[in-house]
Amino acid sequence: MAAIKNVFIVGAVCLTITNSALANNVGQSVQIPMKEEGLLWSSNINLEATLYKPEGEGPFPTVIFNHGSTGPNVIPEDHTINPWGFGEYLVNKNIALLILMRRGRGQSEGSYKERYTCDPKGIEEGLDYAMQSLDASYDYLLNQPWVDKEKVLLTGNSRGGILSLAYASEHPDAFSGVINFSGGWVDDSCNNNNTSMNIPIFENAGSTFKAPALFIYGRSDSYYSDTTIESFARSYEQSGGNVDFKFYQLGKNVSGHDVFYKYGHLWSYVVDQYLIDIQFDVRP
Repeated sequence: MAAIKNVFIVGAVCLTITNSALANNVGQSVQIPMKEEGLLWSSNINLEATLYKPEGEGPFPTVIFNHGSTGPNVIPEDHTINPWGFGEYLVNKNIALLILMRRGRGQSEGSYKERYTCDPKGIEEGLDYAMQSLDASYDYLLNQPWVDKEKVLLTGNSRGGILSLAYASEHPDAFSGVINFSGGWVDDSCNNNNTSMNIPIFENAGSTFKAPALFIYGRSDSYYSDTTIESFARSYEQSGGNVDFKFYQLGKNVSGHDVFYKYGHLWSYVVDQYLIDIQFDVRP
């Protein structure tokens, strides 16, 4: 299986992406057009997104970030996700970042239909529904002259992490890689005979997408056990996926699900190297 690389907190280390001095750069709000198919007719709607773009004409390597779920109901549906520190981190490397709000989330139009269910059909329907928003954002980027179309990377947190892998599996030649932070569509309450309902998604992605993937998880995740998380990486690799799996110990009484938003100082050097390896780090 993928080598489990444990990383323990050894001291207070500061990272540029968490520096509050950068908080004034909150990106540029953009509208992404989407055609929503209905039972009788289609309608045109707009999706909200936040763009971080380096200065100049490009073309720039570009990252699409996919957000997670509502928690359930912990995060308001109308809350706009904007990890500005991640945007600054990438722009400093001459990389653009597009943060998409899927239908019914943030200020995006349409309905939020990524429902909570353990039913395999319901999981598939929710994932397909989310991918339609991602279709719109990818099409938008392909029409931007500043995007390097040969260097587009998918990343996301929680549901956004596994969504990135699922979407890459449907477009295996379109993306340079995937960074999966704490990815999973449903939590361990949906396990069937001690097997996660997320496993088929990881297996399908690993069998199809061959570019390097980086998995970043934290132990004691509030949604998945350590054993479940290890099964994610193992199933992806055993299905043929190329994965580097990092598993962090964040500290006592800390949920590993916070690894993306609160512990960038732990994983930044790993992402630094990953971006170099896939030829994304082209800082000026």
